Amino acid sequence: MQIGHNRPVLDPSPPVVHEDVLSVALVCMPWAVVDMPSLALSTIAPLFEQRGEVEKLDVVYANIQWLDFLIREAGLQREHYELIVDAEVFGVGEWVFSSCFRPGIDPRHTSFYDLVSDSEHVDAYCAMFRAAPAFIDELARDLVASGADVLGLTTTFDQNIASFALAHRVKELCPSMVTILGGANCDGVQGTAVHRARTEFDYVIRGEAERSIAPLIAHIAGFRSGDKDRHDELLRAVPGLCWRSDIDGASVSNPIGPTPVSMNAVPEPVYDHYFRDLRKSPAGQLVDVKIPLEASRGCWWGAKHHCTFCGLNGSAMAHRAKSAERVQAEASRAVLRHNVLDLVFSDNILAPDHVVRLTTDMALPAEWDVRLFAEVKSNLNFTQLESLARAGFTQLQPGIESLCTRILRIMRKGVTGWQNVRFLRDCATCRIYPSWNILVGFPGEHDHEYTALIDSLPSLHHLTPPAGVFPIKLERFSPYFDDPELGLQALGPSRNLVSAYEGVVDSLDDFVYVFESEPAGISPETLEMLREAVANWKANGSMSRLVALPAPDDSLVVVDDRPAWPSREVVLQPGLEAEAYRALAKGKTLPALASTMCSLGISVPEGRLEELVENWKELGIIFHEDSTYLALATGLRW
Repeated sequence: MQIGHNRPVLDPSPPVVHEDVLSVALVCMPWAVVDMPSLALSTIAPLFEQRGEVEKLDVVYANIQWLDFLIREAGLQREHYELIVDAEVFGVGEWVFSSCFRPGIDPRHTSFYDLVSDSEHVDAYCAMFRAAPAFIDELARDLVASGADVLGLTTTFDQNIASFALAHRVKELCPSMVTILGGANCDGVQGTAVHRARTEFDYVIRGEAERSIAPLIAHIAGFRSGDKDRHDELLRAVPGLCWRSDIDGASVSNPIGPTPVSMNAVPEPVYDHYFRDLRKSPAGQLVDVKIPLEASRGCWWGAKHHCTFCGLNGSAMAHRAKSAERVQAEASRAVLRHNVLDLVFSDNILAPDHVVRLTTDMALPAEWDVRLFAEVKSNLNFTQLESLARAGFTQLQPGIESLCTRILRIMRKGVTGWQNVRFLRDCATCRIYPSWNILVGFPGEHDHEYTALIDSLPSLHHLTPPAGVFPIKLERFSPYFDDPELGLQALGPSRNLVSAYEGVVDSLDDFVYVFESEPAGISPETLEMLREAVANWKANGSMSRLVALPAPDDSLVVVDDRPAWPSREVVLQPGLEAEAYRALAKGKTLPALASTMCSLGISVPEGRLEELVENWKELGIIFHEDSTYLALATGLRW
């Protein structure tokens, strides 16, 4: 196996050594997860290092330092940090660091406090709120003392206000330090709004940064050396850059590049700084580390049929992928260098070619016993899932979202409800854990669709339940946001975020990612019924079983241990009964099932198939949607 080839060529010209060199600090702020390196910073760090203008580069994991600070100074635990990461209350992470802009204010006197006051963790949230200013001051002083000339920050989800606070304090201590902000929270109009509202940032990069870093760093180095001619002219050429005019100080926002960045221009991530900081952390011993991998960007499905509720990818929907050889090489080097076997693909959906090749000729060595996670499309067949399991994929996020075909069509998911049930069943057979949610609140959905689903859930208790039931949020960049004719009208920024940003930013219309809209679809009463049904599923799932076992005489024995039915064994006789049930592992209509029996040379008396499926429906061992019947027992292969 070759693991040293296929590194991307980033810059064919040799680096030029400049007399006017820079020291650059890239900082990962809370609330990034502490059990993985920042893929964004790990990927762009090499782009800084290859520049001759950069003499020193450091990547600082302030999220790990914040966890240590909370444990040391506030008496909290890692579990409290994870509450923010998991967004028990939407926007609470931003609110915590808003204290840096409201010195001395009691958290109980903020409007956001009303949103957390009923939480059992309210005291921990308030402790974080009070601790944030001292942490930001300590971090800023350390960065200034390090001699950094340039401070780079990346922001996604709840990293905005923490990043604003650090840049603000750094500028108070050292006005000459150049500050740059990038990341998903800066895409499109959001980056423009941030740059206009938060003057502590000299530059904001909108969209992908790979084409912007080199000319920007060259300009900063030249400007610091006294070469200030053509300031505006040079900055106008940097794709996606927000900057301030040398003429009148006005914020200028350059267009994002006309085409998405090729994966050939994306360097191999460097994770060394993360592992250094984790080794220094007292909390490091409590962290089970995972390594992020980026096999592609964009969404190959979204480029064809953008899911109506999804706001991911923003200005870069077009799908671009690394070769399978390069993905395997980068994964291998990361495992060998850092001795970590848990690998997490960041891709929105793993590319079809990667599903095939990363499980066959480009699979990692079986003796490494890696544990892989990826997001996939839920219409994978059994053979593909079996191959993924053999290759080390132990957890998948299939984007199931619903088990009702009509609602899935509203979402533009490109799958059916019964295909999603089949995926869950096959994951159980292949011993893969599927992470999924039920999403509700779509314009055009009806209560009767959910009541039918609720009635069917007891038959699924042997399969992995959803994490929960969640009304969709109106997200910027989603079709629902861009086209109100689809049924959702933006009523203004999320009320949670309006409260969280008090004292930080006044107008959030172009600033945030999530918006309020009128409730749609499911009624509150039916939503509560669905949540109760899912809670019952979660409570009983670990004790439930429905498995088909082959017998020596070619019969099938379906062992049933689900709470809604008495414990029993259903024996399907050799021939028509057993073969028809096996055929339903794929999911078939009655005409298709009859055709399959005919191809097997099995005689089917008139009306017998209808009689069988009706009986199996009563027993709860098949799933029926529209005209399709699906065997529910695990252990079947197709």
